[in-house]
Amino acid sequence: MRLLCRDIAGLACLVALLLGLAASGSRADAPGDAEPEAWSFLASIETSGELQGFLDETIEGLLASDAALRKQKVRVSVIDLPVSGRAQQAGWNGDSPVYPASVVKFVYLMAAFAWRDQGRLTIDPKFDRALQSMIFKSSNRATQVVLRRLTDTQAGPRLDEDAYAGFRGRRHRVNDWLDDLGIDDLHTVHPTYDGGGDLYGRDLQFLEDTTVEGSLPGQKGPYFNRQAMTADGTARLLALLALDLAVTPESSAEVRKRMRRDPKVQPYLTYRIAGGADRRRDIEVYSKTGTWGPIFADAGILRQASGHELVVAAFIEGRPAYRGSFIAKLTRALVKKEFPLPGSGGGRVP
Repeated sequence: MRLLCRDIAGLACLVALLLGLAASGSRADAPGDAEPEAWSFLASIETSGELQGFLDETIEGLLASDAALRKQKVRVSVIDLPVSGRAQQAGWNGDSPVYPASVVKFVYLMAAFAWRDQGRLTIDPKFDRALQSMIFKSSNRATQVVLRRLTDTQAGPRLDEDAYAGFRGRRHRVNDWLDDLGIDDLHTVHPTYDGGGDLYGRDLQFLEDTTVEGSLPGQKGPYFNRQAMTADGTARLLALLALDLAVTPESSAEVRKRMRRDPKVQPYLTYRIAGGADRRRDIEVYSKTGTWGPIFADAGILRQASGHELVVAAFIEGRPAYRGSFIAKLTRALVKKEFPLPGSGGGRVP
């Protein structure tokens, strides 16, 4: 559980925490509330020795054959969602936080539809265009519009102590929603920026705040409060999306539709998850990439026509920056293993 007491002190904090725990016991009684089912599913995910062994062998092989990749820190998490039976997870540095670049945008897309489900937000045509631009074009300006709407915050000059406390609290609304789902290792409190003046005032004040819990560790400043996501937490949230457990089934379908990926339409996806699955017509990919400075990343859902699904989250970090084929090759190996074709002798990819 994320530290819920960030804005409360002493005895008041303890009382608030106890009241929150008492309230959580009645969540299942709330109509349309998927949180208890999300918690139950996340608790049921098993660590798979067989999948872990395959992932270790595959990544080690790719590292051995790619000198540029060996200079990077690789973080991967995989969750197998079979048609029947428990979900199985495996990882490689999956619990290590990393700056997610634009991968964070799918979290804000999900949150927008969660807010709509809860009656907190109307997705009007103008906001709908911002959501589309945030995901398909990966627009940072659109992401700023979306997060400010989600958190009821606006850009502007630096704030005095009282006004800043309110701004800071509202900027945690997406984190609070993730906490309610049972995911506490994603720190998603900022939009993304282009530079050239779009980061200033209160946004910069918040980014420089050294007291915010959950931010990317080891920052030497001035940007102490940076976004942070783990591959494990990213994969778990995507698994909830795949199974309609984070938002309603209708909203889940809309989110996945916006995240649908096709390398023929977006050729830069050749080295990402969609590129690793593009030889299989029976698989659809819903993902969000991230590329910034030392970061090369992708996270998404692979859905086979049979209903079998696989979640993959991969973050590569290092200097010089890596822009190679690791994510696509890893995905191709996982597809071959997890989605074998009938009569293919173990899933040979055509």
